[in-house]
Amino acid sequence: MRPFSRRAFIRAAGAVAGSAVIGACAPARMRRPPAAGSLPIRDDNLPIDAGARMERDATLRIFQWRDYLAGDVLDGFARRHAASNVQVEVESFTSMAEAVELLRRPDARFDVFFPTIDALPRLVAEGLLLPLTHELLPNLKNVWSYFGNPDGPFYDVGQRYSVPYTVYSTGIGWRRDLVRNADSPGYLANPYDAYWNERYRGKVGIYDDYREAIAMALLRRGEDPNTGVKPVVGRAVDDLLSLSDGVKVEVSAEGAYHELQTGEYAFQQSWSGDLLSAKRFGAAAADDAGLVAYTWPRGGIVGCDLTAICARGRNPVLAHAFLDHLMDVGVAMRNFRWNGYQPPVGDDPPTVSGYLTEAILHPDDLTEGRFLRPLGPDADARWRVGWQRFLEAVAR
Repeated sequence: MRPFSRRAFIRAAGAVAGSAVIGACAPARMRRPPAAGSLPIRDDNLPIDAGARMERDATLRIFQWRDYLAGDVLDGFARRHAASNVQVEVESFTSMAEAVELLRRPDARFDVFFPTIDALPRLVAEGLLLPLTHELLPNLKNVWSYFGNPDGPFYDVGQRYSVPYTVYSTGIGWRRDLVRNADSPGYLANPYDAYWNERYRGKVGIYDDYREAIAMALLRRGEDPNTGVKPVVGRAVDDLLSLSDGVKVEVSAEGAYHELQTGEYAFQQSWSGDLLSAKRFGAAAADDAGLVAYTWPRGGIVGCDLTAICARGRNPVLAHAFLDHLMDVGVAMRNFRWNGYQPPVGDDPPTVSGYLTEAILHPDDLTEGRFLRPLGPDADARWRVGWQRFLEAVAR
C-alpha cells in the first residue's frame, strides 16, 4: 500500500467531529463564568491539585491517531519514570467520531488523548477532558508565545484543556526540474497563481479537503479563508471550477507523498509536514536530489494538533507528566525527526536542508498566518455544496 499522509488522515477522519457526529449534550454546570472565549470548568470536573503525587506501578494509556508518536519518545518516557515502575500502553483510532464514542463509555480509562480543534469544545462540554493543572507542566514555558498569550489561543483561551503537539502550514510543493523559474511560486506576484498555469495541464494536484482547497482559492482572491458569505464563497468555488477546466487538476490525499515525489505532478498543494515526512514515509523521494521545493505564501494557512488529558483516566498526574515530556525540547525534536511535523517549542526552530526551508515555521508565522476556524452550520453547508460542485466537475 502507498503511504498515507498523516495530516490527510486526520483531516479526513475528523471532518465532521465538531458537528452532528459528536452530538448534543445537556448544558454543563459551570464552576465560574469563563473568561471571554475560554472553555468552561465545571464543578464536577475540576483540575487536580498541584501537590498530587504521581501514581506508582501504573500503566499510562495513550489514545492516539495511527502512527502518531515515535516509539523512542514513548520508551523514553517509561525510562524517565522507571523508578515509579511506569508502563506505557498505546491504542490507536481512525476517526474522531470513533474515538469520542469510546471515550464516552464508562469503562474507558484512557489517560492521554489527541483531539482536533473543531472537536475540543464538545469534548469539554461532555466532560471527557480534564482541565489542566499548569503547575504540573513546567515545560509549558518552552511552548511558543502564541499559545501562551493571555487572550490565546483562540480555540482554548488560557490552554485550559489542551497543549499544542505540532504546527504546520499549507503551501505549494513544486518540482524544480519540471517548473520554469519564471513560473515558480516565488517569482509570481500572487504565488497561488501557480496552480492555474495551463502550461502544467495534467500535472497539478490539490488535497481532497474542502476547507483547504476553497480556503486556497479565497486567499488567492485576498479574501478571508473562514468566510461564510455566499457570493464570496461562490466566486472561490468558480475559481476552482476554472482550475478543473484549465489545468485538469487532480484531487487526492497523497499527492505530496507520492505524485509530487515521483514527478507526476509539477505543483501540489502541500502541508509542510507532509513534504518533510515524505523523506521517511513517502515514495522513493526525488527530494534526495533536491528537486522538491516548498513555498509558503506569507499570511497563508497554518494549523496545529493538540494533546489533552482524559477526565476518566486513572493516572492524571502521570498524564500531566507525559504532556510535559512532549514539550521537552529534546524529546519534541526527536519526535519531529520521526514524523516530520514540527513541535512549537524552543527558541531555535529546526533546520532543514535544500529547498524545503519554508516548511519550517517560526513563532511569528502563527500570528501572521491564518488558522482554519470552525464554520457555522450554514457556512459549512455552503462550503460543502460548493466543494461537491467542484468534485463533480473534476470527475467529468
